[in-house]
Amino acid sequence: MSKFLSKFSIQSRLLLLPIPLIASLFIILLILVRSLNGTIEFSKKEQLGIQALKPIYLSYREGLKRLKIGQENTEDLIPLMETAKTKILETDLLPKDTKEIITWNKYSKIENFDQTTSRNFLNDTQELALKVGDFSNLILDPEVNSYYQMEIIFFRVPEILKNIGFLNEVVRDEYLNTNIKNSQYSSISYTKALISINFIESTCKEIQKSYTKSVEDTSPYVEELKKANQLAKSACEVYIKELKETFILTTTKPTSADKLFVILNAGNSIAGDIQDRSIVILEKLVNDRIQLLSFQRNWNIILVLVSLLLSTLFVVFILRSINNPLISVLSKVNELSSGEADLTKTLPNFGTNEIGRITNSINLFLSNLNSIMNQLKISVSDAEKVSYKLKQDAISVSDNASSLASISEESAASLEELTSSFEIMFQFITNETKNIVKITEEMKTIEGSIYNIEMALLQLTDQSITSTNLANLGNVSIQNTDNAMSEIRSVTKEITGIVDLITEISERTNLLALNASIEAARAGDAGMGFAVVAEEISKLADKTQSSVKNIKRLIDKSNSVVNIGTNHVHETVGALSEIVEQSNRMQTGVNHLKEEMTTQTNSLLNVTTELNGLQEMAETIEFSSREQKKASEDMVNTINTLSGSAQELANNSEDLNQVSQKIGEIAGTIAIVTNSFRTH
Repeated sequence: MSKFLSKFSIQSRLLLLPIPLIASLFIILLILVRSLNGTIEFSKKEQLGIQALKPIYLSYREGLKRLKIGQENTEDLIPLMETAKTKILETDLLPKDTKEIITWNKYSKIENFDQTTSRNFLNDTQELALKVGDFSNLILDPEVNSYYQMEIIFFRVPEILKNIGFLNEVVRDEYLNTNIKNSQYSSISYTKALISINFIESTCKEIQKSYTKSVEDTSPYVEELKKANQLAKSACEVYIKELKETFILTTTKPTSADKLFVILNAGNSIAGDIQDRSIVILEKLVNDRIQLLSFQRNWNIILVLVSLLLSTLFVVFILRSINNPLISVLSKVNELSSGEADLTKTLPNFGTNEIGRITNSINLFLSNLNSIMNQLKISVSDAEKVSYKLKQDAISVSDNASSLASISEESAASLEELTSSFEIMFQFITNETKNIVKITEEMKTIEGSIYNIEMALLQLTDQSITSTNLANLGNVSIQNTDNAMSEIRSVTKEITGIVDLITEISERTNLLALNASIEAARAGDAGMGFAVVAEEISKLADKTQSSVKNIKRLIDKSNSVVNIGTNHVHETVGALSEIVEQSNRMQTGVNHLKEEMTTQTNSLLNVTTELNGLQEMAETIEFSSREQKKASEDMVNTINTLSGSAQELANNSEDLNQVSQKIGEIAGTIAIVTNSFRTH
């Protein structure tokens, strides 16, 4: 990497510095935008779901009217169904081959709905609405206000409409068969109407609770929620009161079913109004959420772009603060390399940073170079004087060369004997030095092996401690499991007692239902409604007794599984205790071995230190011997050469005279060069 970057200039490398920062900011921006886009898409899907729900529930309420006697024709219903299917396909929430859509399409081919078909249509329409709510994320909405409005739309209002449908079926039963001759409602119809009205009343209360919880939570539509709650409350109270007076409190039923269907259709309108208000509020909440998320996304993008701009400006400022001093330093260096430098001018002070220290070093170099040039000018003047003196000395050298030749011959014989002695001693010292070096290398190898063993022992010690701690934790966890199983066993015994009590209550309930059936039979027609209730209670008691038997069988099976688990837990506790003891013994042995290895390491370090000292001493002696041997050889050669050169020295004294003249010329040239630099 360094070799690759060396191809670029420092300025280019400085420009590469902010690239990782910019890339990181873009990645952060991308992640943030993707996250917010995902949330926005989630809410937009809810928006599509709301658009698809409106025609579906319009079709539901219109389909409920098909239960009215004489209004079984689907001429007004089919266009609403086609609109709903078109809207579902436009939103692309469900594919065409979805089971619920295929089932719903079948009803568009039926011209008249009977009672069973109407009931199936309402159920299938609710299933389609729930499917749309599921695929559009409405049912999964995490917001509190949205959740309660979704609950009203998908569950509460359809529950009211469902029970209004039951009441419509009761009216059809009363006015389409033999019951039309009776002046009062049959006991079965009376019971169904009573149950349906109670369901409608309780559902209305649940709707009011949902509105109240939405108001209690922070919401921008508190006034609309309060108004919707008040309207729903007053409308439900009036409607429930009218239903009770019509189906429960009155002693005779109307001669015609039209009045009853008008009342029930009013309930259809009330429920539709509640549902439409909740849909409007839910749609506003979802739209507000989409706008808020879009604003947050755009604001985050702006913040990142602004921070990126500020970072770029800051990087440009830093690059200039580095680049400008570098240009100044480079121009000064080019000036020095040109040979026409002004040594009196220095670089400005750039602070205490790296460039500042470089400029200080260059300024110091300029100062030193200035001193050298001044000294060189002085030395040139002195060289001219010395060249003249050298000429005089050349004559004296010629006279002394003859006497030097005779003395050098005597010295050469003595140095040859000394050189042979140094040769023998140097060979011996060289062999000893090689042996010491080999011993030192072997000691280093042993030292590395001991260090590796010591590190392995440290890792083994850590692993042993970790194993011991894990085994202790496992032992404690198993003991807690044993205690928990004991508690499960005691709780199971208590549950068994409760199951026996429920069995006894079921048997008594069955007996009570039998007695109620007998009393209802004695009462005749007046007791038929009570007989139906008694029959249902008897069935409920039988189901309860069957469920209790299944619960008891499961409790017995749980007891056996808990006993088996307890035995396994005891075995595990014993095994973990043995593992803990074995880990402790292993840890003790490892600690002892580690102490022994530490002692060996210290001893080896002492031996290595002594060998290093001995090696240094041997190398010093070898080097000194080599130098002495070389010096003696050089001296022999020098003296032999000196003997022959003494004569040449005499002959060359004339050349020395010429050299002195040449030195004078060179000194003049140096003076010209030094004068080209401006100095103090």
